[in-house]
Amino acid sequence: MGNSRITGTTGIEYMRHSSVSLDNSLRHVTRPRLPTLQQPFDTPSAQEVNYCAPVDEALAEQLFTLWNEALASGDARYVASLYSDDAVLLPTVSNLPRSGLAEIEAYFKHFLLKQPSARVLQRIVRKGCNKLTDAGVYEFTVGGEGVKRKVVKARYTFVYAFHAGRWKILHHHSSVMPN
Repeated sequence: MGNSRITGTTGIEYMRHSSVSLDNSLRHVTRPRLPTLQQPFDTPSAQEVNYCAPVDEALAEQLFTLWNEALASGDARYVASLYSDDAVLLPTVSNLPRSGLAEIEAYFKHFLLKQPSARVLQRIVRKGCNKLTDAGVYEFTVGGEGVKRKVVKARYTFVYAFHAGRWKILHHHSSVMPN
């Protein structure tokens, strides 16, 4: 017990007020780095001119009608073309989230076999600059060849963005009503 010196405690009084680790590999006091501030991706830079496309409930109805007509076409690629390249789909009859056009198209290839037709029962619209959120309750009539048609009620959310002169679906969530 000749040496009762405790190691690894040098500078403890100083370190009580700093973010220094006593680990041997991190003995140097460093100032914390502050994150650099960046504008959100949809914030225009000083050189850009911000144009906001007109948005109203009638537009929400038109965009939904276009989507419903795409379903009626039976063409999964056409349906997927209504979504942005990096869209997210949380579908009604699948537990698997879909991201990107290839996954969305693959989902609709199977879903369109049910020959779906949708009708909005309740709609809530939120408007923004080049953004539109359409949320509410819709019902699907589904069936397919040789299968009795049935009606399924579901909650839905479509988030649209206006980009390059077109409205595209950024996010689509649909879930069967719990009751």
